[in-house]
Amino acid sequence: MPPAIAAAGITAAASIGGGIASSNATKKAANKAAAAQTAADQAAIAEQQRQYNTTRSDLMPWQTSGSAAQDQINALLGISTPVQKTTNWAAYVQGNPDALANWNSLTPAQKAQFNNDMGQFGSYHYSQDGSRRDLSAYQTTTGGQADQQGAIDALKASPLYQSLFSNGENTLLANASATGGLRGGNTENSLANFGRDTLSTVIQNQLQNLTGVSSAGQNAAAQTGTLGANSANAISNLLSNSGTANANAALASGAANAGAINSIVGTIGGLAGNKDVTSWAGKLF
Repeated sequence: MPPAIAAAGITAAASIGGGIASSNATKKAANKAAAAQTAADQAAIAEQQRQYNTTRSDLMPWQTSGSAAQDQINALLGISTPVQKTTNWAAYVQGNPDALANWNSLTPAQKAQFNNDMGQFGSYHYSQDGSRRDLSAYQTTTGGQADQQGAIDALKASPLYQSLFSNGENTLLANASATGGLRGGNTENSLANFGRDTLSTVIQNQLQNLTGVSSAGQNAAAQTGTLGANSANAISNLLSNSGTANANAALASGAANAGAINSIVGTIGGLAGNKDVTSWAGKLF
């Protein structure tokens, strides 16, 4: 092979090798940069999630208290829902001698049909013989006025109300005794009015206190929602950054491949245009 041809081949090989090496280096750098960006974004996402979970956990006691306070407000105002009745069917059986006798007369196999549950049998018994039965003694109503009455009764039984009423009653009786009107109608009216007024005051104070707790819970829920929205936006941006980094890496790899191919094609084209190479190749064929 003539020296000029050998030199051209060496030059072409070096050019092609250099192009491929450069392409590989570019691709590796692009992929490494994308991996670093993705790792950083994933770490940031994990920190966002950790902080959100921590803050949400910190705010949860206020949310729980606020929700419980709102339930009590609804009960005191008589607007708690749903309003529903539940029947204690086992008590129904025990409260009706004929139903209880029917239950006791069942064989084990027959009781098994009701899963050995007296309540299930009671429901069945009522469906078969319910026209003359009064269920009110075995029913419990919840929601609405039933919850309202329960909430008021609970306040009347509370230490706060009992203390206020007892102290006020003793004061009224002491004054009446001192003035000789202990058994008068005015004293009885004063005691009755005092009881109503005390209960009304306790209810209003309770509603005010519960409203404060409920508001704190509402604020905690709002803060949690805002934190969640901000965290979601931040995580979305970080994911977008990772996507952009990986997309740029893919584009860089494509550009590097294209550059290497163009370099190879250009080198081959240069060889084809070399007069010495062309002349020598023509002698071979």
